[in-house]
Amino acid sequence: MNPQLHHALYGPQSLNHQLFMAINHAHSSLLDPVMEALIYLGGSRIVYLYVAILLCVSLVRRKALPLRYVWIYCLATAIGIGLEEWLKELFRVPRPPLAIGLDQVRVLGEVKLKNSFPSGHALFVFMTAVTLSRRRGLAWKVPLYSFAVLTAYSRVYVGAHYPLDVLAGAMLGTGTGWLVWKGYELLSRQRRPSG
Repeated sequence: MNPQLHHALYGPQSLNHQLFMAINHAHSSLLDPVMEALIYLGGSRIVYLYVAILLCVSLVRRKALPLRYVWIYCLATAIGIGLEEWLKELFRVPRPPLAIGLDQVRVLGEVKLKNSFPSGHALFVFMTAVTLSRRRGLAWKVPLYSFAVLTAYSRVYVGAHYPLDVLAGAMLGTGTGWLVWKGYELLSRQRRPSG
């Protein structure tokens, strides 16, 4: 990333930096365990467990969760993880503990130092919310989007990401989920016999 742009977006006077410091230092002993749990529950490392659960639900209750949702979720996850890794290597934004200093950042969980932009957790949870709640009622949307927002917030709270990283991840995850669904719908329309 261009040094001037990096300073404008991540420097000590930037809104991004100021928001990071405010959220990261507003900790609570009641919230700490929840935020730490979200490190694991909201990350793409657990995707295999989620896929297994979704497959089981889909096989047992096809009307509640048609199998196409599972395949769309898997495709969107693969695209999202690839996009995240590519962008992290492209931008190489240092994480807050390295950029600000470990003595000024409150870290919960593993201390990571590099490739902050975009947040993979935010990308993953918003992509999950979009792909699984498409054409679903509030019973699906409210818990999925609540989990996504809480997980995204947790990334700043635990000292892993700046707010801009989280916002970018959320936007990329939302876009990835939406585009995969649109692609599926377009292909489905083309396969239907006309007449």
